Amino acid sequence: MRELIVKGAGRLAWEDAPSPLLDSPLAALVRPIASASCDLDRRLIAGLTPFKPPFALGHECVAEVLEVGAQVGTVKRGDLVSVPWKIACGTCRQCLAGRSTACTGVARHAAYGVPAGGHWGGLFSEVVRVPFADAMLVPLPPGLDPVAVASASDNLTDAWVAASRPLATREEAKVLVVGGTESLGILAVQMARAAGAAEVDYLDGDGYRDELAVRSGATLRNGADGALNERYDLVVSATRDPQALRTGLLALAPGGHCSCIGIIFEDPAIPLFGMYMRDVTLSVGACSVRPHIPRVLELVEQGHCDPMLVSPSVVPWEEATEALIRPLAKCIVVRERITTAG
Repeated sequence: MRELIVKGAGRLAWEDAPSPLLDSPLAALVRPIASASCDLDRRLIAGLTPFKPPFALGHECVAEVLEVGAQVGTVKRGDLVSVPWKIACGTCRQCLAGRSTACTGVARHAAYGVPAGGHWGGLFSEVVRVPFADAMLVPLPPGLDPVAVASASDNLTDAWVAASRPLATREEAKVLVVGGTESLGILAVQMARAAGAAEVDYLDGDGYRDELAVRSGATLRNGADGALNERYDLVVSATRDPQALRTGLLALAPGGHCSCIGIIFEDPAIPLFGMYMRDVTLSVGACSVRPHIPRVLELVEQGHCDPMLVSPSVVPWEEATEALIRPLAKCIVVRERITTAG
């Protein structure tokens, strides 16, 4: 089989690799048919992260199930499934509490597409081993377009959790989304609306993303001169810019919450004393997506969000190496199915 390998800064290549084996009764082999670039992938490809090549790329996909182990009971050959980015056993204390990112049944940080906790391959590969099929794989509802939910593995569900969890305890909430990455800010606008926000504002300044935010139901704002300070019950910070994160933190009203879902590799300046005086909270961290993927699939199926708005580029597999290097927006790479359900 072939894997899509990050060879160096700005260099991608398909390489032959041994086909993974079904070596456990709990495992499954799957074949990605719609794989999306995560917002992090742009920086992984460009060499702007702590993760050093070579490594297999990809941690967002819908796949068809090829083969399952003897003890797998929730999926079968031919099923279409969302494959979460994080490797997790589903039975340890952390997994049972809904914290799959902290799974103790595998190496810390074990994941697809990032060489942080071992080499698990990437979700652009031709065949992928899922070690805990029942715990990880989420079957798609019948008829749901796999291309539309390719990012349920990470970005789409991350946006839902960032918005819905704080809004569950805040009625008539005013929300500010601080944009800056390819898709997360726009998806957060959509998910804040889906979660019942009273109003959603968007702060970015990029013309392309500003237009998408308006189409998603947001009002554009300018953050100059502290005009947004202490106005918002929820801020979703989907930016790589430390100063933009700071602007978002200053925008929190008393009792507010900031969900930081943009990855910032340096240590930013945090206005901690002002946050303390307003009794606000900040959450940051890789999202445990698996428990939330079923709800996200429902939201897409019911038309409450439109993930394709941030994915204008859908290309066949053979164009992946060129398409994924373009820095403008999310890209989805597709291939034909080889199985039928049954």
